[in-house]
Amino acid sequence: MTTAAPHLIAAVSLSCIVTALTCNPLRAAEIDFLERFRGTWSGSGKVQREGASQPRQVTCSVTGSPAENRISAQGTCRAALIFSRPIGVDLVYDPRSGTYRGTYTGSRIGPAQLTGTRSGDAVNLRIEWPRPVNGDTQAAMVIRNDGQGMLRITVADNLTPGGPTQQTSELVLARR
Repeated sequence: MTTAAPHLIAAVSLSCIVTALTCNPLRAAEIDFLERFRGTWSGSGKVQREGASQPRQVTCSVTGSPAENRISAQGTCRAALIFSRPIGVDLVYDPRSGTYRGTYTGSRIGPAQLTGTRSGDAVNLRIEWPRPVNGDTQAAMVIRNDGQGMLRITVADNLTPGGPTQQTSELVLARR
């Protein structure tokens, strides 16, 4: 064996590691999923702001800007002449743990922390509100992107302390 052989083995090993990191089918699938959020989206839905209130019809527009291991979507929702609120989601994907973590903005009580995982076309997230909403600081959000130009965001919470969990918001957006 020549003295160049250890260097050749090291170069081949490094090449194998780089290929495994960049060409991993699971990582490629996640990159493809994140790209689904690129562009401008608009649509409508219903939002229930408080447990005792009736759901309000809203129209929303959002611009999605994915980056490596990240989804960022910012926009506005409006309810006729009643209110207009900036909304946004900023999620970072950790390929080691398969977990999404980030922030949701749009609640009048301030930004909420998000943590969850993807299953198929949906990212299932736990919301941690900065202050109690409907008696507690937790809710659930599902962001579903079918890859066919439809984006659905739902939030489920209990409307009374200790009460049953039910859907409190649903937005359905289409890519423009």
